[in-house]
Amino acid sequence: KINPGQNSIFFEPNTVRPKEDGYFTRFEPNLIYQDGTIPRVDVVHLHHAVWMINGSPTWAAGEEKTAAIMPPGYGYPYRTTDRWQMNHMIHNLTPNATSVYITYDLDFVPATAPQAAAIQPVRTQWLDVVGGSYPVFDAIKGTGHAGGTRYTYPDDATDPGVKNAGRW
Repeated sequence: KINPGQNSIFFEPNTVRPKEDGYFTRFEPNLIYQDGTIPRVDVVHLHHAVWMINGSPTWAAGEEKTAAIMPPGYGYPYRTTDRWQMNHMIHNLTPNATSVYITYDLDFVPATAPQAAAIQPVRTQWLDVVGGSYPVFDAIKGTGHAGGTRYTYPDDATDPGVKNAGRW
């Protein structure tokens, strides 16, 4: 249930997942009303959701409902013993309470399937500028030099003096 104007952050167990070991080859989140329709993002939207697997952020999505699709021959390894949690925030931009579900469609290859033997495992590389705490800050251009780290911005790609220009 999402209250009018709600934008609370929740962190809770997530137990809806396959019952056997294998590989995920696609992960695609969404938000749906109880009647199965999808709300417009200017009405009710998934501000963010992060699926934590064994304590590590693994899948994430926001208003754009980012899908993770592995290239052919690759998959994210999954074990039934993995611990899943989800951090999520849903915005209700209306004056009325409503009920929605967070959904996620998975393409899954069981470890016992013949094609699983050829799958190359992938792992998530996560960049978290504040170590999982809130509030998240805005990085001010020109301030990313602490500890030898340099943040590059899109317009730096045209500056020949910027090392790793274009990587951000």
